[in-house]
Amino acid sequence: MLKIAYGEASFENLISDGSIYIDKTRFIPMMENHKKFFFIRPRRFGKSLWLSVLHAYYDTNQKDKFDKLFDGLYIQKNPTNYKNSYLILRFDFSGLNTENESSLKNDFNFRVRRQIISFFRYYKNFFGDSFFENAKEQFESLSASQLISRAKEETNAIQKKVYVLIDEYDHYANKLASEGREFFVRNIVSQTGFVREFYEQMKIASGEGVFERFFITGVSPIMLDELASGFNILSDMTIDPDFNEMLGFTVDEVKWLLDKVSEERYTYKTKEEVLQDMIYYYNGYCFSQEAKTRLFNSDMVLYFMDKFSRIGYPSDLLDENVKTDYVKLRGLIVGASGKTKLQSIIEEINLNNTLIVNLTKRFNFTQRFGDNELKSLLFYLGLLTFSEPGEMKIPNYVIRTLYWEYLQKYLEEEMNIEFDLSLLGRAIKEMAKQGTANGLRELAIDFFQNKLSSYDYSGLTEKHVKFLFVSYFTLTKLYNLISERELSGRKRIDLLFEAHPAYYEYVFYNFIVEFKYIRKKDNKEEAKQKREEAINQAREYYEIYKRDFKQFGRELRSLALIVTHSREVELIEVCGFES
Repeated sequence: MLKIAYGEASFENLISDGSIYIDKTRFIPMMENHKKFFFIRPRRFGKSLWLSVLHAYYDTNQKDKFDKLFDGLYIQKNPTNYKNSYLILRFDFSGLNTENESSLKNDFNFRVRRQIISFFRYYKNFFGDSFFENAKEQFESLSASQLISRAKEETNAIQKKVYVLIDEYDHYANKLASEGREFFVRNIVSQTGFVREFYEQMKIASGEGVFERFFITGVSPIMLDELASGFNILSDMTIDPDFNEMLGFTVDEVKWLLDKVSEERYTYKTKEEVLQDMIYYYNGYCFSQEAKTRLFNSDMVLYFMDKFSRIGYPSDLLDENVKTDYVKLRGLIVGASGKTKLQSIIEEINLNNTLIVNLTKRFNFTQRFGDNELKSLLFYLGLLTFSEPGEMKIPNYVIRTLYWEYLQKYLEEEMNIEFDLSLLGRAIKEMAKQGTANGLRELAIDFFQNKLSSYDYSGLTEKHVKFLFVSYFTLTKLYNLISERELSGRKRIDLLFEAHPAYYEYVFYNFIVEFKYIRKKDNKEEAKQKREEAINQAREYYEIYKRDFKQFGRELRSLALIVTHSREVELIEVCGFES
């Protein structure tokens, strides 16, 4: 039976419990070519677990456990000369108190002190019991930088080497930036700042050969410029093609997981069809323009597999814990740039499907982030990914829905649009159960005639009409809303309402909706042509989609939605209603 340790960040616990582990240890020998390894990935991409793997592999106190922990993995059969040869000094800077500079400094010092004391306790076999007992009292008044200096001196005295692991190196800086307190970050990393002093001592310990290796990770590079000023010997491997696959899952790795699921779960869909759904939902990440392989977010996959292997398709495609993380990231983006700037980028990506980006690798806090910095930040946070050279796109369906949800919140909070949930619920229920579109027509009329003002119409294009309307449907779960579904012949469905597999027993109808917007400058003939084009496309795409795509027991129906600059709304039933 497939055993998923969803959310587990301890490699030893995962292995001890007999849970699934996707073997990434082939990257360990490659990493050893870079002693000061800096590597960032989006939230929930397996960073903390990877730190735990490195800890278990290099920790000299875990020699006796090596074969048990790494049994059957690549590195057991191909160990390096550095296996179990280091003292491990590990830090996690998430959750620090950022109320003010004093509280952050105190909490930072406390966190470092706690880890240094734990370091000496864990390695008492090298330092001795008496030293540890004396050290606890001596360390009480020392700052973070002084503690690093002492750890260096004592380790050097016993002629051992240290591997430093730092998780969430940027967590407190991200939080401060999300609150618009960039000046605070500048203070703590200035030449006299306590964070700068901490990393300067790290650099000294590295230069003297005591702290020999580093692995530093987080979700953004917004502190890298400041960190490098005090610790300028890092190798930033974030977008190096050789390490594109080190975190996240490949298609073959997801296939391997699906092979371990009981056949009874493949009732509605075959294994290949489930894989294609997962590719659409969670795949698409690429962290180097030179890399060919696209990746799944590992946490999203494990969440799906945990639910699917036990009960079938999860009703929510994204774990609420992950969604909460992305809400926090939205705060970081807004704090660093402002709501209007983010809104304009959301409109741009929805209108064009790609963005032109010259990736920014170093950030500073001397001014608010500009257009390119913000787009680069979206890449690091996993909200954009490499596409063509110089271009980026949204990686997958789940991330696209997060953009739509942000748009819905923006319309609600900034434009005072109140979404009618009862009207939405009735429309979706009628579509799902009865295959009728009367409720959808009423919803569209209410939205375009009552929710949007005349000013909102001033800059509308056809794609604006679509993605404004789409934002409404982020509030329902029965359908997966698929924008620009590709068909043969390079054709695209404007909007596809495709039954969510978790609700197959409730949803009996899928819908195709083709949009057209009649602008003020369109004459009567042009307006008539657009209307006919919408109807013809709804008919053509109905036939193509019905021919090329399985409906899994659902009926298919198509509609044409025409909205005019004067707020007139027409919803036309095109195909499938005669049955």
